[in-house]
Amino acid sequence: MLRDERGNASIAGLFFTLILTVLAAAIVDVYRIQDTRTFAYSAANDAALRGASFGRDWDQFMATGQMVLDPYAATNEAQNALENVMQTRGLTNFRYQIGVIPNPGGGTFNLPAPCVERASLWDTTTWTETRPAVGVCVQVPVPTILFGLVNGNQPVTVNAFAAAGVVEQ
Repeated sequence: MLRDERGNASIAGLFFTLILTVLAAAIVDVYRIQDTRTFAYSAANDAALRGASFGRDWDQFMATGQMVLDPYAATNEAQNALENVMQTRGLTNFRYQIGVIPNPGGGTFNLPAPCVERASLWDTTTWTETRPAVGVCVQVPVPTILFGLVNGNQPVTVNAFAAAGVVEQ
């Protein structure tokens, strides 16, 4: 009777090890995706704040009393900030687009291309502000372990959008 059950523990041990390996790979993938998503939002937010802060047109403000953003300066500052943060993190394979609403009364801006897919889930493809603002959209591919096996070794793409507006007081 004992001879018939002799290898069951080995098979159960191998099966348990396989389950633990798959579970560990899934946990690592979820962590990497969430970590990259959090970082992408932070990077987009920092870039938008930098663009809105250093892209102000002070000459126009002195002439009219209304704060306006210089689209070129705001875009440049946001782009430099985003590229520096991504380079510091070691990310080179990312896409981004920066949108500027320069007018004192705000306006509507079509969402940048990488963010449109995600925004379509909420039935919107535009971004509206009531004041001058800078919006930054970032798209970062995340290589995965287990999910890569499931989707043909394609990276999971993380999208992040952040906007910063100018407040007059």
